[in-house]
Amino acid sequence: MPKTKIPLTPEGRLELAKRYLKTAKEELRKAGIDRVVGRYIDLKHISSACGIAYLVALEALKALFISKGLISSEELNQRLKKVEGYYKGLKEIKGLGKDRDILLGLFDDVYTILHISGYYRELQSKKSIDDGFEKVEKIIKIVEKHINGKPTPAKKL
Repeated sequence: MPKTKIPLTPEGRLELAKRYLKTAKEELRKAGIDRVVGRYIDLKHISSACGIAYLVALEALKALFISKGLISSEELNQRLKKVEGYYKGLKEIKGLGKDRDILLGLFDDVYTILHISGYYRELQSKKSIDDGFEKVEKIIKIVEKHINGKPTPAKKL
């Protein structure tokens, strides 16, 4: 299987994030739903989908940081080793206006819902996990607006 080259441009990283999101949604579908109690069923698929969706948020933020000159592609692995690096980057970045606070809130929710609860603590609530996925999609739209000047029309994943 050929290795996927990690794109170094902000646009490339954003496209990678969108590919990851598609994969996360496919994985979540495999979990199955107990509609009576509103819960996803298979923990393996839930955990995997939540972990991938969290990576989508991280990849989108990397694209934003690079596009705004906060960090270079070469510095990513050194400066973003822990989640605190992402929070710090969001607080330091210039030119986001009100989107800075929105992104901070969205990222905090994604970290809590998808990474901590969904990936590590076996969260099964369909409503909560779906909310986490929606927040990831909002992060992508905001980042896309700042990279491209406007979001591109949403594609059906």
